[in-house]
Amino acid sequence: MNPPSAQASLLRQTIVESGDGRRRLGAGLVGLVVLGLTLGATAHVAVHAKRLELAIALGEQERIFRELTLQRRHLEIEVGMLKDPARVIAVARDQLGMHPPAPEDIRALGQLREPGKSCRRSDGPDPSGAKPATPHRPSSARRPLPAARGEVPGQGLEAGRE
Repeated sequence: MNPPSAQASLLRQTIVESGDGRRRLGAGLVGLVVLGLTLGATAHVAVHAKRLELAIALGEQERIFRELTLQRRHLEIEVGMLKDPARVIAVARDQLGMHPPAPEDIRALGQLREPGKSCRRSDGPDPSGAKPATPHRPSSARRPLPAARGEVPGQGLEAGRE
C-alpha cells in the first residue's frame, strides 16, 4: 500500500479539492445576493424618483386649478356686473343713443286700422296680391318667465355646474 506520508498527501489533496468547490459555491451565492440587493435598491430608488416626479406634476396641476377657479370667480362677478339692469339702461341711453319713446311715437294697435275695417282677415284673396300676415309667436312666449317658475334669475344651469 501507500506509505503514510503518501496517504496524508492524498488526503490533503482531496480536502483541498472539495474545499475549492465549496468556496466557489459560496462566492457565487454571495454574488447573487449582492446582485439581488443591488437590483432591489435600484428599483426602490426608481420608484421613489417616479413618486417625486408625480408629486411635482400634481402640485403644478393643483396650482393651475386654483388659478382657473379664481379666474372663473372673477369672470362670474364681471358677468353679474355686466348684467346689472341699471348698467344696461345706461349703456343703451349713453352709448347706443336709445331713449324711451316720446308720447307722440306711441300708437295703440287700434290706431293702425283703417276706420270701418275689422281686424279679421277676409275669406277672399287680398286685392293687392300680398300674403296675409301670420302672427309670429316667439318660442319664449310658450314658456313662463323664470320668476313664474319659481327660479331666481342668475341661478339657471350655471349654478348647477359649481
